[in-house]
Amino acid sequence: MDPFHTRLARIGLEAAARYGFVLAGGYAVQVHGFLERLSDDVDLFTDIADPVAFSEAVEVVATAYRAADLTVEVEKSGEVFARFAVADEQGHTAKVELGCDWRARPPAVLEIGPVLHPDDAVANKVTTLFGRAAPRDYLDVNAALASEQYSGDRLLQLAAEHDAGFDPRYFAEALRAVDRWPDREYEAYGVYGGQVEDMRRRLRAWAAEILDERVDEG
Repeated sequence: MDPFHTRLARIGLEAAARYGFVLAGGYAVQVHGFLERLSDDVDLFTDIADPVAFSEAVEVVATAYRAADLTVEVEKSGEVFARFAVADEQGHTAKVELGCDWRARPPAVLEIGPVLHPDDAVANKVTTLFGRAAPRDYLDVNAALASEQYSGDRLLQLAAEHDAGFDPRYFAEALRAVDRWPDREYEAYGVYGGQVEDMRRRLRAWAAEILDERVDEG
């Protein structure tokens, strides 16, 4: 995990602890040991959908960053979403996103602070690939599958638990689109050569398995 991102996560999680915020997104997948990759931002999410409390949390986190001699610009703010641009004196910059999302299980408490439970972390990544299918989504979903901690069927179950509209057939088509991105898009996250091709093969095979099962069921 990028040292500056680690610092931002620690400060934010400590400041917003009473509001139920946990480390989410790609870093939640990483700190659970599924993979290491470069990341664009730090995601801190709560499951308390209270706009008043959320607004308080945004102010508390921004104040904590400023108290740590960081520069904070609020780029976007809504009822239950905010995006900060944060910088330090050395010129390091990063985005921090605060949001609200449902979770099925209590968070894990790790050295960095509270983190989404692994089930919720990987489920969110599967549903994100289903909807967005960015290069980083393929990397994270592949890491969960390759870990052998989750079978393909279990990942589909967890995704359906999080998204009532999740459709395995359409998800399989999204998996097959892993080849849409050139290698350089994956390499931007520090994943190279044989690792990229291994990922492509694994996800294509999973897509074929899902589609074959759906044909058999039909």
